Amino acid sequence: MWRGRCGNKLSEITRFSASPFVRLDPFNARMPPHVTIGPMAPVDLAHDDTGDGPVVVLIHGHPFNRGMWAPQLAALRDFRVIAPDLRGYGDSPVTPGTVTMAQLAADVSHLLDRKGIATAALAGLSMGGLVVMELAAARPERWWAYGFIATTAQRVTAEEAQARLASARTMEEQGMRPVAEQMAARLFGPEPSAKLTAQIMAMMLATSPAGAAAAVRGRAERPDYQPVLKSLSAPALVCAGDRDSYSTAEITAELAGCLPGPEVVIMAGVGHLPNLERPGDFNEHLVRFLGRARPR
Repeated sequence: MWRGRCGNKLSEITRFSASPFVRLDPFNARMPPHVTIGPMAPVDLAHDDTGDGPVVVLIHGHPFNRGMWAPQLAALRDFRVIAPDLRGYGDSPVTPGTVTMAQLAADVSHLLDRKGIATAALAGLSMGGLVVMELAAARPERWWAYGFIATTAQRVTAEEAQARLASARTMEEQGMRPVAEQMAARLFGPEPSAKLTAQIMAMMLATSPAGAAAAVRGRAERPDYQPVLKSLSAPALVCAGDRDSYSTAEITAELAGCLPGPEVVIMAGVGHLPNLERPGDFNEHLVRFLGRARPR
């Protein structure tokens, strides 16, 4: 057992080498009032919907799109997998200005409502993990498991907010390339394949600057998710790479420490995209976790 900064015990560590209508019950008393589904009208998201079985929703990070989950779609063959493009990314509609994490979550909830899906597991990478936290805040009873991949529960500092607002301005004024090149230098572990780095660069450059800037501004306004995480009761997986310069060991431990007994997987030699850098190993961990957590 070890403890993160939120003080909760962590049940397992695996080190792998080579909307306006918010339902908070039964956790209403413990949810911060400013974590809500946002006021914008939801949009219809482009998405993949494959397989059959309990539903798993995969939520991409910034500045990517649903294509980043391609290695997982085949691996999760015993589940129905829904992978949306978030508002402003991929083939989904773009809303310039500011789009909060709560609004991105409202769009995902709207997608599931349209499909008549009552319950699902959620897994999000980086910014996608923040969207998972918003969904958990709004409807905790709806989700049977959570995957927090290379993400954070750190509170926003003034310095971070200023940096994100500056990044949003850069994207709007100069396009995606400056930000994509800056990120590419930090995304991967020490030995990424040339094919993967080229694929990710192309994905980032194809992203709408206006859409990405709006989400980055929204991320700068995100609330404190730690009270949300402390209140969750469904099984949770926390996964990160030990060479991730964004979701560092300290950040990952803080996130895991806010959850009640999560499974923690630290992948050796991997950066910020464990599902793409080591898809076979990542899929093994994810499939095993979901298999244990799936509704019976």
